[in-house]
Amino acid sequence: MQINLSLSLGRRSLFQSALCALSVLYALALLAWPRISTAQSYPDKAVQIVVPYAPAGLTDNIARYYSQQLKELWAQAVLVENRPGAGASLGAAQVARSVPDGHTLLLGSVGMVTNPFLFKELPYKPADLTPLALVAFAPNVLYVHASVPARNISELVNYAKKNPTVLSFASAGVGSSPHLAAELFASSAGIKILHIPYKGTGEAIKDFLSGEVKAYFDTMQSMRYTKEGRIRALAVTTDKRLSEAPDLPTVEESGVAPGVISSSWFGFYTQQKVPEARRAEIEGALQKVASSAATQERMRSFGLVPVFLSAKDFEKFSTDESRRWGNVIQSQKITLE
Repeated sequence: MQINLSLSLGRRSLFQSALCALSVLYALALLAWPRISTAQSYPDKAVQIVVPYAPAGLTDNIARYYSQQLKELWAQAVLVENRPGAGASLGAAQVARSVPDGHTLLLGSVGMVTNPFLFKELPYKPADLTPLALVAFAPNVLYVHASVPARNISELVNYAKKNPTVLSFASAGVGSSPHLAAELFASSAGIKILHIPYKGTGEAIKDFLSGEVKAYFDTMQSMRYTKEGRIRALAVTTDKRLSEAPDLPTVEESGVAPGVISSSWFGFYTQQKVPEARRAEIEGALQKVASSAATQERMRSFGLVPVFLSAKDFEKFSTDESRRWGNVIQSQKITLE
């Protein structure tokens, strides 16, 4: 009896040990399950792309194209919300204050690096946003109305020197890329210009084409108006000629306005506290969209140069842009307040 009891107790002990081990494994599996589920489910709700500018503009067009591509990639709704105002600060503030889960993105432009110099106070802390990827450049082209007696940069500078403050430049608003490009050009060439700010690109283009304003730094999209003879393209503000317009010289080539390198650009941001792994996941999705032939063709149709800069490279680029435009804003005493 003793031997049988001993064996019985031994079997029960083994059974209890096995049961205990299974319980531990089950508990561990339950603990691991939420992590696995979370990692695999992004995005688990609609993603929002905030555009800090009015609808129908270039930034809006880019955002709506990317929203469609990301929707197909993620099999999840990707919505675009326009939040214009205060030089893109209102839209930036909305994303800076969003829940840091990666479901709220910002498609920003040059204002992201110029606003700290233009405003005494911002409705958000720039450090609360972090770059994800830069996806496109928009080289600035210097256009003049057909009534302006200048067919190259040298002639334009001579005309401006002989007619101080007569040469008027349109822009989409104080501190916008066209405005800063015009100020950089005026400073480099040693001329005085009359800046006419508008509430957006549409209004600026309308008055420029009518001759109300004599010059404008705009993207390659306005090249179509040169074919109509309404305006002339004099030069592009890149360091080298563009393959899309090889006959168009750079401003640098003129020799009378050195250092005029200026482009609009477009990049995605998110809330700074979004986990690094999640940010990397979003960056990867953006790179996949940006690298497709269809995307590159669509960006060119917008008058853009399609590119992709990773979060790290985008951050370095932003630092350089901040330094460049900060110097222009401070030297030209440009302010929005």
